[in-house]
Amino acid sequence: MYGIIKSVVVLAMLAGVSWFAATKFLHIYAMIRAGKDPDEKLTDNVGERAMKVVRLVFGHKKVMQDPYAGLMHVFFLYGFLILGIGHMELLLTGLTTWFPDVLGVSALSYGTVLPAPLMHIYHLSQDFMAGAVVLMSVIALARRFSGQVDRLMPRSLDAEIILWFILFLYITFFIFEGSKNAMLMQGGAMATQLHWYVPLSSLVAQWMVGIDANTLYYIHEAGYWAHLSIFLGFGAYVPTSKHMHLVFAGPNIYLEKEEAPMGLPPKIDFMDENLEKYGIDRVDEYDWKTILDTFACTECGRCNAVCPAHTTGKPLQPKKVLHDIKDNLREHNGVDILKFKDAFGRLKDDQKDAFKEYEPKVPLINRDEFDRDNKDEVKEDGTYAKVQGQIHLDELWGCTTCAACIDACPVLIDSVPGSLIGLRQSLVMMEASFPEELTPAFKGMETQGNPWGIGQDKREDWIEGEDVKTMANVEGEVEYMFWVGCAGATDDRAKKTQKALVKILKASGVDFAILGCEEKCTGDPARRMGNEYVFDALAQENAAVIETHKDKFKKIFTACPHCFNSLKHEYPAYGVKHEIMHHTQLLAELMKDKRIPLDDKKKIEEQITLHDPCYMSRYNEEVDAPRAILAGLPGIETKEMPRSKNKSFCCGAGGGRMWMEEHIGKRVNVERTEEALVTLGKKNGKSQAVAVACPFCMTMVTDGTKAKDVEEDVAVKDIAELVAERLATN
Repeated sequence: MYGIIKSVVVLAMLAGVSWFAATKFLHIYAMIRAGKDPDEKLTDNVGERAMKVVRLVFGHKKVMQDPYAGLMHVFFLYGFLILGIGHMELLLTGLTTWFPDVLGVSALSYGTVLPAPLMHIYHLSQDFMAGAVVLMSVIALARRFSGQVDRLMPRSLDAEIILWFILFLYITFFIFEGSKNAMLMQGGAMATQLHWYVPLSSLVAQWMVGIDANTLYYIHEAGYWAHLSIFLGFGAYVPTSKHMHLVFAGPNIYLEKEEAPMGLPPKIDFMDENLEKYGIDRVDEYDWKTILDTFACTECGRCNAVCPAHTTGKPLQPKKVLHDIKDNLREHNGVDILKFKDAFGRLKDDQKDAFKEYEPKVPLINRDEFDRDNKDEVKEDGTYAKVQGQIHLDELWGCTTCAACIDACPVLIDSVPGSLIGLRQSLVMMEASFPEELTPAFKGMETQGNPWGIGQDKREDWIEGEDVKTMANVEGEVEYMFWVGCAGATDDRAKKTQKALVKILKASGVDFAILGCEEKCTGDPARRMGNEYVFDALAQENAAVIETHKDKFKKIFTACPHCFNSLKHEYPAYGVKHEIMHHTQLLAELMKDKRIPLDDKKKIEEQITLHDPCYMSRYNEEVDAPRAILAGLPGIETKEMPRSKNKSFCCGAGGGRMWMEEHIGKRVNVERTEEALVTLGKKNGKSQAVAVACPFCMTMVTDGTKAKDVEEDVAVKDIAELVAERLATN
């Protein structure tokens, strides 16, 4: 009779948990699909996408970038998969416990169908992996309790509940298995034989073997119910917890936006006459892939650990942005939004007009002012205590769009910079609400075609006295069109870089021309600051100019990574299909071909540390070209900063921050400059310099050396300037 009751109870528990979990996941699916459709197709290249999932999920390619935490996650993942086989047997046996009473045959288990050798392997795998997961759970909890791992702070109750679930799941496993093996020993089974098959469980069994048989049976049954209850309880808890990434991480990786430029918000079609608003101020205005990102987040904190805003004391935390977008939908506005949708998140036909009038209960943007010296308002990690499920103005304007969070994410979440830019768009274009320091930059781009507001007729002044052709005067064809950029044409320091570059190109026999007064800002600063309308206007104008000269040049190169990124990845939408090069790529190519006449006797002894621009190292995965150049220059000794290449730390200028003041925390450029100074160390007779490859980085790092009062001791030089100093013709 007990067998029948046991099977009925197991069936009821399994059915209840399955119904609960399915209902929760369907609700989550509806919330995700409540977002707009992405602009890109996310289901092409099936084979490549599937292999990417294999590499990242099962191969732990990015997780293992943090070897210590990565190794723990390997045991958790494969422990979950291997021990899941045992959990299925647990259910199978429980559901068929009635077989002996009714059918007169044994309850189903793997042992009834598998040969003995396979069963030995199965039991050994379960025993070993359960022990490993218990150990990893203890270590993971200790790491969180210690407070020594910054990216795990503040402590997450949800994460700790999950770990306690896992720990007790396998403690009860050993109670269940240990008592079973103790009963086998009492029945005459050889303890030495069990040591080989289940070494850890047999140790528990030896401790229990002295207990009388009747009590041991009840311990075994209690272990079964406890183990089963925790296992099913874990299944019910997952769709309500951070461990939703178990379900959503794989799909999120598979559905990566492979073709879209990185870190951008949804496109705005300014030609759409029915478009009533620009930007995003409601959570359902994000596309569903961005919302999926928030549910796929593992909350590992790797993004926070590399975010330049967060690490310098600003309230912005990429992980919190994802969490707040999810909470704004799930905890605050989701119920109301889903009233307009069907069970799968699709807008009902009869609710379209009503949905246009919908106003969220909790706005996505928080505009409250807080006293940063008040500990009741500002938490230890710099975030605002009263801002939950919302994104504060200080957070959305704090992002430098450096993409460090994107590079660090093990599940390929790439939406944080874009989601913040989307909020900026709404503020800038719908409300004209933005930091007042941006006003001159916006006005300059609108009226003069550059954020410095220098007259368009002045864009050729930097090259006065030099024999440099303009595209308008080119007869025939040149090899390259040199996209000078706003800084290169208007900023006094950047002009020196451009002149050095021109000197190298002439010495190398490179045929090139500039657009001169026909060139305007690519619009990158406007786009990142949220003024998509200005970006669109500038992009159309520039694309039209490039089109008029398309038969006069083969390639385009520029010394500005921001111009490079826009021209390469964003201008193709406007018809610009040319090959785009950064000046470090061009110089590296010229050096490889031995076209640059270097004077080997000119060994200017210099210690250099290289600062990688974010828009080259991460946005465009180019880190080799500048290093190849430095390696080929006589007299240079290079030292790598701890945060270099694709792990480079931002200078603080991206995302429009070039034109904004830092009112909170430490200045990002000072943080980076200090790292460069520590890397260079004390002088040993050689001059010292920080090498850069971006005019924005040049300004920010130079300001950093001034702030540290070392501008006389440590120079800041563009790669081109280092090459020009060593030319044979110099």
